[in-house]
Amino acid sequence: METRLRRLHPPCIHVLAGAKACVQRSLRSRWNQECAPFHRRRLSAVALGAALLASALSGCATVRFYTQASAGQATLLLARRDVRTVLTAPETPPALASQLRLAQSMLRFAEQALALPVDGRYQSYVQMDGAAMWNVVAAEELALAAVPRCYPLVGCTIYRGYFSQRDAEREAARLAVEHDVHVYPVAAYSTLGWFDDPLLSSFIHWPEADLAELLFHELAHSVLYVRDDSTFNESYASFVGGEGAIAWLNAQGEDAEAHRRNRETRRQAARAFSGFLAHWRDRLVELYALPIAAAAKRQLKAEAFRAMQAAYRSCRERLGDGRHDDFMAVPLSNARLLAAGTYEDMQPGFARLFRATGKDWPTFFRRARELGSLPMAERHAALATNAQETPACVGEPNGGRLGRETPSGKVAGLVANHIE
Repeated sequence: METRLRRLHPPCIHVLAGAKACVQRSLRSRWNQECAPFHRRRLSAVALGAALLASALSGCATVRFYTQASAGQATLLLARRDVRTVLTAPETPPALASQLRLAQSMLRFAEQALALPVDGRYQSYVQMDGAAMWNVVAAEELALAAVPRCYPLVGCTIYRGYFSQRDAEREAARLAVEHDVHVYPVAAYSTLGWFDDPLLSSFIHWPEADLAELLFHELAHSVLYVRDDSTFNESYASFVGGEGAIAWLNAQGEDAEAHRRNRETRRQAARAFSGFLAHWRDRLVELYALPIAAAAKRQLKAEAFRAMQAAYRSCRERLGDGRHDDFMAVPLSNARLLAAGTYEDMQPGFARLFRATGKDWPTFFRRARELGSLPMAERHAALATNAQETPACVGEPNGGRLGRETPSGKVAGLVANHIE
C-alpha cells in the first residue's frame, strides 16, 4: 500500500525447488557450495518435494505454478554469493559493502538481543533486476471472498507468488475471466526457515531503520507461523520487526525516539486507513447481499469504488497524507481490498503482550506460541483491542447504508429499480 514494495511471506512451496536443485547439483562439483545448506537444514526436503509434486498433478495451471516456483527458487539460490566474498571483491560498490556490513551487524544483534535465531540465513547476497516476486490475488467478482491458495504444511493464503512478472500476469489473465484480480510486486519473501534466505538487492539499500525492521520481521516468522491465519502471522512479525528496530537504534546510540515517533505516526495513519478500508468492505458486503440482479450489483460496485476514491481525496491528510495515493490511484477491486491490511490489525494486542512479559523477548515468544496454539477465535479475542476505533473519513456522513449517501445518487436509484 505504500510506495515501497511490500514484503511477501509465502508458504514453503519452494522446498521442491531446493530438493530439485540439490539432486541436480549432487552430480556436480558444486554440491558443497550450493546444496550442503539444504542437506544440513532439511533432510526431509526431498520427501516434501515429492508431496508437492503429487499435489501439482491436479491441473495444468497448478503444474505451471510449481514448475515456475521450482525454476525460480533454484535460479535464486544458485545465484547466491557469500557475503564475505562480495565484501572482498574489488568490484563491489562501497555503498553495497556498507549495507552488507550493516545487515550482518543487525543479524548479530537479532540473535544476541532479540532472541531471534539466524541459523545461517542472510549470509549470502543476490543481485536482482527489480522485485523479488509478484503476488497474484483473486477474488469473487460479486463477493468479498478470496480464492484460497493452499499449500502443504502451512495451509492457505490469499495469494500465489511468482518469480516472473510475465508468469504472474499470465495467471492473472487466466483468473480474470471469472474473478477480480490484483497483481503487485514484493521486495522480500521468507521460506519460513526452510532454507538460508539471501539478502536481496531489492531491499539491501533501504534506510537503516527500515532494513532492520524488515530483517527482524522475516526472522520472526521462523520462530512462529500459524497455519491459515495471515492476520495473526503478519501482525506478530510486524510488531517484532518494529520493536526490534527501535531496540537496534537505541543500541547504536541513534535517535530511536525520533524513529519511534515517526513509526507511531505511520501506525496511526495505517490504522486510520485500515479502518477506512474496513468500512468500505462492510458497505460492499451489504451491496453484494442485496436481492438484485448481478448487472445492477456491478453498477453499484463501480459507483461504490468511485465514492470510496472521492472520500479518500476529501481527507487524504488524515489517511496518511499521501502515503496511500498509489493504492487508491489504480482501479479498485475486491481482490485489491482483500490484499490490503493484515499487518496492523493485531499489533496493539502484541504490544500489550510484550509489556505483560516485562519486555523479555524469550518470554514473549513463548507466550506468542501459546496463543498460536489456541483456536483462531480464541487467539483473535485475546489480542483484540478493548475499543474499536471509529474509522475516519468513510464518506457516509449520515452513517447510512451504501446506496443512500454516495455522491452521485445513482446507487440509490439502482437499488430502487432493481430490487427483485
